[in-house]
Amino acid sequence: MKISKFITPTRISCILFLVFFSGILSAKGLNASELKALINDKTVESKSASGYAAKTYYSPDGTFRRSKRGKIKKGTWSINNDGELCKKVKGESTAVCRKIVKSSDVWKVYKVFGKITMQWKHKSTWLKILNGNPNKL
Repeated sequence: MKISKFITPTRISCILFLVFFSGILSAKGLNASELKALINDKTVESKSASGYAAKTYYSPDGTFRRSKRGKIKKGTWSINNDGELCKKVKGESTAVCRKIVKSSDVWKVYKVFGKITMQWKHKSTWLKILNGNPNKL
């Protein structure tokens, strides 16, 4: 039996792709009720993919306040039918929605491109989730 006939560079690439992305592809994230329970009346301490620290308080009334690089931004938050966290910053015209996925002891935040192709881009990591608004945001 010739193994080289079955192991081609294309097949190896496909296998490596599937192994590398299997965690993201198989992780569907939270459903809407799970996500709401996770962040409602909580403060999330996070780090963006570019390295900036932020703290965001998600109020039960559907508003949020975020402190990042010394600036406070306010807006509204909701969860769509796909279980994505959607935030609309005050003064901006559209909401931005993100998929939240548990990864070990942190939560990863992804921008999802296209419902069919499902391309994911890591945007930030939630490091801690604290009860209430301890930072008085």
